[in-house]
Amino acid sequence: MCGRVIQYRTPEEYAASLSLSCPDDNLPNIPAHFNGAPGHDFLVIRRDPETKQPVFSTSQWGFIPSGAAVPKIRRDLVSVPAETVVTTDNFRAAYRYRRCLIPVDGFYEWKKVWSVGRQPYAIGMEGSQPFTLAGLWENWKRPDGAWVRTFVILTTQSNKLLSDLHNRMPLIIEAKNRGRWISEEEHSGDLLKPHSSEGMIRWQVSTQVNSPKNNDRILLEPLPAAG
Repeated sequence: MCGRVIQYRTPEEYAASLSLSCPDDNLPNIPAHFNGAPGHDFLVIRRDPETKQPVFSTSQWGFIPSGAAVPKIRRDLVSVPAETVVTTDNFRAAYRYRRCLIPVDGFYEWKKVWSVGRQPYAIGMEGSQPFTLAGLWENWKRPDGAWVRTFVILTTQSNKLLSDLHNRMPLIIEAKNRGRWISEEEHSGDLLKPHSSEGMIRWQVSTQVNSPKNNDRILLEPLPAAG
């Protein structure tokens, strides 16, 4: 499961940090997300259908199938097991033609440690380096004729670092495979695997992240060590 992500840099910063050669004209500008949730708009990187080059665009988190009657964001359209996208009607075409990358600075996961509550953890890369999650995007046409672009995050089995938090984790696309992921390649099945624990870190954070209304850099501060 992946229900919160951290995305606070600008497109220019992501392009530089991720070594992406994206066109710098008309770059989207959205608020920083220190506690981004479904329904929010995020930066995504997709292949331009005309130039075939990677471009930044804005998409709403929460996949709306092109044939949906109403734009309802369901839990199973926020994150989806990567193993099922080839066989699921809602995602089959998007997996073939509309793969995207979501540049992030981290994500959150929760561990049940109390009888009535859970301890949130922030997960990221060593050195606070940004990275990219695998996604699928889709266009949905509103009754007034306007188009809405949405995306879903793919998940895979958790690695050793995160296995005690949840049995699923976001599918991370490594730098060497980013071009392949958003290319016209028909099937990228070999990329649907967990990222190594090496280079990844996690730390306990405040339960303030439990509410998506809270959105401030202080949410990333590690909790003081016990004792």
